[in-house]
Amino acid sequence: MKTKLKYFGVLFSLLFVITACDNDDDATDMSSSQNIVEIAQDTPELSNLVSALLLADSETDSNLVETLSEDGPFTVFAPTNQAFVDLLNQLDGFNSLSDFDTDEGKAMLTTILQYHVVAGAAVNSSALSDNQEITTAQGEMITVSLTDGVYIADATTEEAMVTQANIEASNGVIHIIDKILLPQEIIDMLNSQTLVDLVVGTDDLSILEAALIKADLVDTLNSEGPFTVFAPTNDAFANLLNALGDDYNSLDDFDTEEEIALLKNILLYHVITTEVYAADLSETSVETAYVGNSINIVTSGDTFVIQDATGETANILSADILGSNGVAHVIDRVLLPN
Repeated sequence: MKTKLKYFGVLFSLLFVITACDNDDDATDMSSSQNIVEIAQDTPELSNLVSALLLADSETDSNLVETLSEDGPFTVFAPTNQAFVDLLNQLDGFNSLSDFDTDEGKAMLTTILQYHVVAGAAVNSSALSDNQEITTAQGEMITVSLTDGVYIADATTEEAMVTQANIEASNGVIHIIDKILLPQEIIDMLNSQTLVDLVVGTDDLSILEAALIKADLVDTLNSEGPFTVFAPTNDAFANLLNALGDDYNSLDDFDTEEEIALLKNILLYHVITTEVYAADLSETSVETAYVGNSINIVTSGDTFVIQDATGETANILSADILGSNGVAHVIDRVLLPN
């Protein structure tokens, strides 16, 4: 039998006041003749969500599209297309939704999508309360925050903002959010790899992998941590070698004890011995694992860059790549200490 979303009607009748669209000033004027799936299909900003639902349903144990077309009622927190792009940028080995086209990937996608659904209630934003905990169809809870807007907290440290609320459907209500919600089940699945495993599994970090092996830092970054690693791309290492001149054409040219020690210190300069997520960044100086040497977090427009001891800065290309012992951020330049 295909999996159906669980119904929590009795529970949610105690938790929520079900309000009608006509009585809610925030409600969006959508035809109540359309169900949740049909509205998503007609909303360009939700095309990735529709694709994700269809891909998940190509696994025989999932039937999300049919379920969300039934009577309900349901509440769906619907991530935007950009929210899917942001998630893919954080996941090692996933560059597009088509990369979920394996049995494991589809099961992961199904779990994520179920975490965005509340079954048994059509919950308007006016019925939400601050710090309210809501059980999802996946089984884990999300938490509501009403400070300066409507936000939904998942198992990560970053909340999703409701950017458009109360889109009424014939079988429930949709709230559009700017982030994919991740349950602890998915976090645990993603965190089965250490930071070194993540580096090894990323083609564009192959020179960093070789450098870690040469500098004998693999065991260190496989240990418990937690660590934050700023991971330079292959192009970043190539640019460094070019800047060093003709004597350094590859990592093989770091072949004396002094040069290997130098390489090790450079790599330790990319490590912080605590977890720092993109949301935690602010203008400050941060001590690195190369004792006595700090990097600076500097504002650049509406984002942050990493400044080394030379005064040069590195851009963060991909943030918050989660490992079992920390987090990695891919950067476009090798940072240099004193």
